[in-house]
Amino acid sequence: MSQPPTRRTLLAAAGTSLVLAGCLEDQTGTDDTGDEGASGGDSEETENWRETTLEDVTTGESFTVANADRPVVLHTFAPFCPTCNSQQEEIAESHAAVGDEVRFVDLVIDGNDDPDDVRAHAEENGYEWAFGAAPEPFTGALVDEFGQEISVHAQSPLVVVCPDGTTTTVEKIARASKIETAIDDACR
Repeated sequence: MSQPPTRRTLLAAAGTSLVLAGCLEDQTGTDDTGDEGASGGDSEETENWRETTLEDVTTGESFTVANADRPVVLHTFAPFCPTCNSQQEEIAESHAAVGDEVRFVDLVIDGNDDPDDVRAHAEENGYEWAFGAAPEPFTGALVDEFGQEISVHAQSPLVVVCPDGTTTTVEKIARASKIETAIDDACR
């Protein structure tokens, strides 16, 4: 008997459909570099992920990306993913260098991931930034804006969100220095 598809599999399939549908429409907007180009979906939907209330499973604190008064580095991951773990080592180095000047957020995006496992992963590795589980609409809005790659934990780019709401992405695995440069270039 086969297992039902995971949310990640369904989102990847939906992302492909959205990408194809986007090719058929005449939409213009700006990409993460500020250049004119195709937009990644309805602007109201793509803004919602910034407004979604998330919970840091290590502290119980509730927060939104939109309310951050500093740059946010968002990393989607899976605890069992070696590529993600390598990226987290670089995030740890960057976090140590910039401290509270930047809010780092690691989110699992598969509804099958247990928040207790996410908390244990953060604690076992000594990570001291926010960890949580993305609700399904949040993940869907990320896919709308950044493409299906954001839902594939081993390939997902880091998303840098500036306090003014602008975003840029950094390919996984980014060294700590590259993360810091991306933050400086995009937000300062």
